[in-house]
Amino acid sequence: MSKSLPRLCALMLASGIANANDVSPHKVGDALSTEDAQAMLSRYARRPQQPWHEPDPATIPAGPDGDAIREGMNLMLHTSQRVGNRAPDESKRLNWNSLNCVNCHQAGPSGLPGTKKFALALVNAVNDYPRFDTKSGKIISLEQRALGMFGSAPVKMTADKPEFQAIMAYLRWLGSEAKPGQAMEGVGLLPMKPIARAADPLRGKVLYANKCQSCHGADATGQRKPDFDSGGGYLFPPLAGNDTYDNAGHMFAIPLLARYIRASMPSGTQADRPQLTPAQALDIAAYINDDSMPRGQAPHRIRLYPDAALRPQGFAIPEHFVNQPKAYRRAKFGPFRNVNENY
Repeated sequence: MSKSLPRLCALMLASGIANANDVSPHKVGDALSTEDAQAMLSRYARRPQQPWHEPDPATIPAGPDGDAIREGMNLMLHTSQRVGNRAPDESKRLNWNSLNCVNCHQAGPSGLPGTKKFALALVNAVNDYPRFDTKSGKIISLEQRALGMFGSAPVKMTADKPEFQAIMAYLRWLGSEAKPGQAMEGVGLLPMKPIARAADPLRGKVLYANKCQSCHGADATGQRKPDFDSGGGYLFPPLAGNDTYDNAGHMFAIPLLARYIRASMPSGTQADRPQLTPAQALDIAAYINDDSMPRGQAPHRIRLYPDAALRPQGFAIPEHFVNQPKAYRRAKFGPFRNVNENY
């Protein structure tokens, strides 16, 4: 399978559909000044936007190239069983947790992972990278972003692993019919109307019990499948504990989590028919991300978002507010200047 990937990439390059976001004059790995980073972010936000489009699964080619795409799709659907930290084959434990990629990059009506609108859709990922990453302060590639998702696994995931190559083959195919160099409607997070008050974790606790607990559990640690210990993963994924995002993850920012929740939760919600108000989504996110909720700790988080001028709202950690409890709470829960800020 891994031998087929160069052929697939060459085919895409030849047909002009593997063009990525233009970051010139910079290149992957460059750390940018505040001024250059702001210019890059502004240019990225101004890209023309194309209508939502995803390829038909029937167009997946036969032969080795198609096999690579289908393998990548399978890995995203069954990550825990295939490469999770409890996968039956210990040599394949390439992911740090027992989640499936599709738990976050949800499937739309087609069943393809990464095709649900505003649920971290991946249909245009090939055009969204390289890009400036405020979290690291550098230009990163799609491959770097994808590798980072596997974290500190029992077995290190690397770009030359056949599993990683298959996932990249799937992502390239998923964006194969997108217009090069453009953004796409429905990708990213669902915009929300501004909320004048701070997010309230106490209100969120009541809302969580009424709207989320039946799936994600009273303690928010999800519902495990019967074969969890042998890699089966979750029926409903955890939102707290040590098997989900830690206190430095993107989802740990309340505005970001709120926009994701509103577009896709409770189960069955579609972005064009949200069941929660913006205020309700913010309150639920505040409860889930409250510091009293058990969660993995990231000792490196003080090094993240190194440029304070580019640090997004909601990334509030005590290390930035020594002896300033009120300022810390204000930064964490708002009111937020712009709930639709990009991350």
